[in-house]
Amino acid sequence: MRTLQSLVGVTSMKRERCWVWFRGGLNQKSHWEGGFYATTDEQEGVLIQHGSYRDTRVPAWRVSQQEPTDLHTAPEIPEDAVWKIN
Repeated sequence: MRTLQSLVGVTSMKRERCWVWFRGGLNQKSHWEGGFYATTDEQEGVLIQHGSYRDTRVPAWRVSQQEPTDLHTAPEIPEDAVWKIN
């Protein structure tokens, strides 16, 4: 699965459609969710935007440019992973 990890170090902004990995809760499994736009720039991580959510910056490992074949198959999650960048 192609991710935006390789784009994080770029200096110009790039915005494209993406899928974002969400950690599950009590009543929901972890899953990929589409309909987001990802913007990469010189700041850490990836800025994700969606009409139903507030804009937030997340680590690149949570973002994929391609639709996952299985919406419940997790990406490679780094040890001591950060889920949100403030």
